[in-house]
Amino acid sequence: MDKEKRKEHFNSPSWVTYLTPFTLIVPDNEEPLKVELEEINSNTYNHGKLCKIVSSSPIDSFDFDLIICYDGALAIPKFSTFSEKEKAVDFFNNLFCKILLGGIYCEAVDRRDIVNGKLHKQSFIWPVDFGNSASTHLHSKLRMKVASNMDSIILSNPNYITVSEFHKTIGAGNNILSKINNLTPKFLVRGVTEITYRNWDLVLSNLWITVEQLIDFVWNNFYLIDTKYHPKDPISGRIKSLKNDSRTWSTSVKQEIMYQNGILDEGIISKLYPARQARNKLVHEGKGVSQQIALDLYTAVQLLLKKASGLKHISFPDVEESSRESLSDKSDFSLEDFDAWKEVKIKKTPNKV
Repeated sequence: MDKEKRKEHFNSPSWVTYLTPFTLIVPDNEEPLKVELEEINSNTYNHGKLCKIVSSSPIDSFDFDLIICYDGALAIPKFSTFSEKEKAVDFFNNLFCKILLGGIYCEAVDRRDIVNGKLHKQSFIWPVDFGNSASTHLHSKLRMKVASNMDSIILSNPNYITVSEFHKTIGAGNNILSKINNLTPKFLVRGVTEITYRNWDLVLSNLWITVEQLIDFVWNNFYLIDTKYHPKDPISGRIKSLKNDSRTWSTSVKQEIMYQNGILDEGIISKLYPARQARNKLVHEGKGVSQQIALDLYTAVQLLLKKASGLKHISFPDVEESSRESLSDKSDFSLEDFDAWKEVKIKKTPNKV
């Protein structure tokens, strides 16, 4: 491989992920892509448009921008801070948390959702790997025009946001997170993602971390710094103990003290108490979490975010609607529904499962 071809082949390697659910990011002056059924059946749609760069956004304390593509692909260079995939996962989850807090539902990612890509002719992110998730496979196949009709039909009426909406959403999320400096965004966005898939144990496991961080923030920035909650004559070591002795001043104790002092209201504490009990039973006894407790915990998180940020209005996306039980989740069948099951004639093994 000669020098020029080698440079082109290895030019600007990047980590790439996608907005999930499938969402196009459309320039403000364009109509969103709508592929006709004939183009889908004949596989003649404009796949190059999916890969095209439509915008970029500066990355804090980094010399390169985030690159944004038409099909919702987001790319960062494999350089310096982002040399390792784990760092890319954290960055994208931070970004998706901002989008979520800005009012647009998007899902958390893990290593399976991050693929290799490269900058092509400074106009496209191309090519990209298939990756190891349903989302990355779908995007890669659509970009390469190897998707089945069942997959590519999504291009006939795709969900989309405009470039300006995308940046506005990130700005709103940035504003919230900048006010709460101890929050780890990946747990919040992962917890909300799991609501959609009705994984209540994972909802609680992730959102409870968010709760503990928010409680600590409110404790330190509302209770500890307000003189009306403390003796007029300072007691040596008292504030230091209240701030640093987490064994004595546990999350549950902090919640109760702040409730009794009117910092946390009944709407918050009434949802946190059963969630804390469920969390302890999950951790120590392996008991599953109910839907109602998980959804109530999400409500408490929303209220705590407003309290901690000082913002009266935060545009949380409605994920509870999508989490409602569907017909396929039905479980109240009668014994007669399984008559055929008993008639299956196969050799049984002696071992029970």
